[in-house]
Amino acid sequence: MLGGGFITGRTYLVTGETGVGKTIMSLQFLMNGLMNNETCVYVTIDERVEGVLHGAESLGWDFWSFMQVGRFIPLELRIYAAEAKKYGKESRAFVDAIYNAVRGRRVSRLVLDPVSALAQGAQDEFYVREYLREIIMMIEERFGVTTLMTTDIPTGANSLSRFGLEEFLASGVIVLGVTKVGGRLVRTLYVRKMRWSRMDSTEYVFTIEPGKGIVIREPFERYLGSLKERGQGDTSGLQPP
Repeated sequence: MLGGGFITGRTYLVTGETGVGKTIMSLQFLMNGLMNNETCVYVTIDERVEGVLHGAESLGWDFWSFMQVGRFIPLELRIYAAEAKKYGKESRAFVDAIYNAVRGRRVSRLVLDPVSALAQGAQDEFYVREYLREIIMMIEERFGVTTLMTTDIPTGANSLSRFGLEEFLASGVIVLGVTKVGGRLVRTLYVRKMRWSRMDSTEYVFTIEPGKGIVIREPFERYLGSLKERGQGDTSGLQPP
């Protein structure tokens, strides 16, 4: 789907409404790196680290053991742009906090979860955008890591991100969604953008399974077709989200 995978040193966006699996996808990205003997950083911006890592245990992912040997670096950073015109100072402070936590270790993967919470309380859209732009650019320049950032979309909105900027700064965008089909909720994902890659933009159904995380299944349209063949629910007029 990604046309070969993520490009090292670039920033990618995972977006979708609340509860669709964005954090799980970002943790799966990190766990794959840890299992490949990489050093990874997870920055949570609106949750406690302990809660996230205990939640990951329900999927069979033990981040604690990697943290003990220094290859998994979790951070809680709550630097808000309450006074938007200070964005330059605040963005440098945010990146400096990550730099100090790394302490010279060679890091290959970084997650910011979610970037939409970084500018909570800011009123001026221009400064919010510049604030986020500076953070992303400084991370790419100073660390050279492959970054996955998540952002939430307001329920029912047609946009791809909270501020309408994140998708332009990112080298790629993965969109997660949930649709009610035949009385049940079905999770879907598709690649909306993947710069410098021949991506597959087909929308797929996915499940979340213990020990595996996100597992991609058949294309969404094929899933709808199979329901019609089995006579399970009326899918007439239903369009992919």
